[in-house]
Amino acid sequence: MLSQLVNAGYNNVTELIELVVPMVWAYVDDIKPWFDETFWMKFSIFPEVWTASSYKGSSGEITTMNYIGHHQRNQQTWLEAMYIASERYKVNFTGVAITGWSRYDHMLSLCEFLPSSIPSLAYLLQTIVYGRLTNELNETISRTLLGCTQMPLWERSMYPTYVSCTFPGHEMYEMMYQYDYVMRQYEETMSFVRLYITDIHLRQNYIHYKRGEECFERLLSLESQMIHFIDAFQNACLVFFTADIGPEWLQTYFMRTLKDVQQRTNFIERTLKTQSSWLQRPLPKNFSRIIIKKRNITVNSLIQNS
Repeated sequence: MLSQLVNAGYNNVTELIELVVPMVWAYVDDIKPWFDETFWMKFSIFPEVWTASSYKGSSGEITTMNYIGHHQRNQQTWLEAMYIASERYKVNFTGVAITGWSRYDHMLSLCEFLPSSIPSLAYLLQTIVYGRLTNELNETISRTLLGCTQMPLWERSMYPTYVSCTFPGHEMYEMMYQYDYVMRQYEETMSFVRLYITDIHLRQNYIHYKRGEECFERLLSLESQMIHFIDAFQNACLVFFTADIGPEWLQTYFMRTLKDVQQRTNFIERTLKTQSSWLQRPLPKNFSRIIIKKRNITVNSLIQNS
């Protein structure tokens, strides 16, 4: 990249001036510490310089919920850094590319969706237009531009939250709040169930009868919510995407949790019907020493043999 050439002391940078329009990008919360005065001084030789922020995608390879805070702070600090660089080092900034990606590369999973990231994009655009967001402007963006019943979340809330809006793409945005709610229910339910239905219970096929009934009741309710979400989510995806996107996203982020729920639900249902007595301790089938064979392979040997 051009920045690497500049930092490496490339002697013929001037030859690139007429051929290249550099773009400087960084997606952290505060970009100012990333670029010192030496860096900007070297870029002052270019007639045009662009910068790049992000409204979605830069929170992580498997991020699902789009929260505004990280992206707005990134954009805000970009504006501050651009002002300093243009005033002190005469860097001629031409524009800002507001980037957003749905995969980190071809082989990786889907991350934040475009429709559910529209609020973040709106806040970044308004930050660029006005330079800084005020409480009054926040209210205007959320109520007037996005048509939301309350201000969209800037960070993940400690408690389940639901925001209803009317902007194009709001169906997917609201669906992600439902996903967050269901996953909170999953964590709450499974934190209770795992106290009484552990892997050793599954392996030995026994259960505490009273606790099993309590777990079974909670799991049935959770399973029903999860099945409803799967159907509603795929319907919402069909409004915006091709038919493969909904199943791919669910297989990446949701089906493993449903499998976990159903495994324990099926186990409890079966065991409550068949268990007629307590197992004595020490438990049977539990005397053999656990031995795990070490894997005798390295990445290099795998590549050489492929």
